[in-house]
Amino acid sequence: MYIRQNLLIRLFGISVLFSCILGTMLISAWAADYETPPTMAAESLFPDISLQGKHYTIESTVPTDGFLTRAVIKSEFGEFVAIGPGMLEMRLHEIDALAKLQTFEASEEFQDGAKDSATEKWEGLKQVYDHPKEAASGISAGVSRFFKRTYRASKTGLQTVADVAHDQTPGSTEGAGANLPGTDQSLALPDTKSKYEKAARASGNTAINILGFEDSRRKLAKRLAVDPYTTNRVLDEKLDEVTWSIFAGDFGIDLATSLIPGSIILTTSGLVTNWVWDTPPGDLRVKIEETLLAADVSQDDVDRLLRHRAYPLSYQAALTSAIDGLAKVDDHEDIMKLALSVVTVDQARFVVNSMRMLLRYHKTIQPLQAIIVRGMVTATNTKGSIVIAAPVDYLSWSERLGKFSGRDRSSGKKHELYIAGTMSEMARSNFGERGWELHENSELFMRIQAPKEARN
Repeated sequence: MYIRQNLLIRLFGISVLFSCILGTMLISAWAADYETPPTMAAESLFPDISLQGKHYTIESTVPTDGFLTRAVIKSEFGEFVAIGPGMLEMRLHEIDALAKLQTFEASEEFQDGAKDSATEKWEGLKQVYDHPKEAASGISAGVSRFFKRTYRASKTGLQTVADVAHDQTPGSTEGAGANLPGTDQSLALPDTKSKYEKAARASGNTAINILGFEDSRRKLAKRLAVDPYTTNRVLDEKLDEVTWSIFAGDFGIDLATSLIPGSIILTTSGLVTNWVWDTPPGDLRVKIEETLLAADVSQDDVDRLLRHRAYPLSYQAALTSAIDGLAKVDDHEDIMKLALSVVTVDQARFVVNSMRMLLRYHKTIQPLQAIIVRGMVTATNTKGSIVIAAPVDYLSWSERLGKFSGRDRSSGKKHELYIAGTMSEMARSNFGERGWELHENSELFMRIQAPKEARN
């Protein structure tokens, strides 16, 4: 009896040990089906970008998260994080713009013009900031006409004031956008201004515009070829600072910007166009609203986009332009469900660039039939193929990607994947086994090229 029990115990122990070994082997095999996103050399990821310039140094290693790269730039103006090579080139361009503004501020012409600032103008602007409602109610008939022309923008602005007062993040909704690629470090736009100043910009923006400040700021941004609604906190503050000095000084914006050394032009289209540079923000919001409503986007979705803290006005304009270009594609308005549910600026940019890539596909490769939103933006073309265009930098094979790539295999439809960057060998192999047609380094993604000096 004792021998029998001992044998059973030994057999049970062996069985448990075998189960543990088998379990470990299965776990290892399962884990081997996927890969850990690598940290890569910056020079291999960004072969066309100099890792060291006059005013900056890019860290030599770049972590990836399975979709996007995260480059760190150290400069004399501070440290910047760039998600993706497109944003990296934009940040380097902005650093160059900051250097030009610094040189401009140190010039004799600027010092002479700024030292005798117009006291009355400063006091008037201070009144607008401190008492926006009173300033708005006391404006001239000409400004009143401006208010009527931008009624919807004014209403949106007043809603923004209420959101600010309650420390809310306006415009957002729950949805799949919160799961899109994008760092959690950019939860919303730069928020450095006081509540009084934000309220003034929201409800008293028209008065400031009539005085010329916003117009001057956009002209300065255009001269430097930077986004007037930039998400770069340092540049945002510097544009304000220099514009105030120019605006309150004894020289006009046209003369001032002509003194900025080596002004820049960009050689390709980015998120910012002349539409953004040349249009007052109130008028731009009205145009965005009119365009989206004409494209069958609901009034509530339009209002939410105009108030969304993850979308600077330049991103709103770019998204609107893409939706307008796809207005004849079925279910194009469904993109708003995803767009409004993002929670970071990086995710907003991901949505905008995805739509812009699909628009270029629609215009240059094959017309699209319908937009499909299931966790991200996909589409079907007029030949029945499923099309995915994604502004990802480096794609690593993951469980999430495995589920996504195999989701529609039973449909028998052709699958086309266009990405801005490249993918790992494992990702390439697995997509290929599932019958996907792959297009890496796709020209559908409009990358910002290195800036060139303008010939004045």
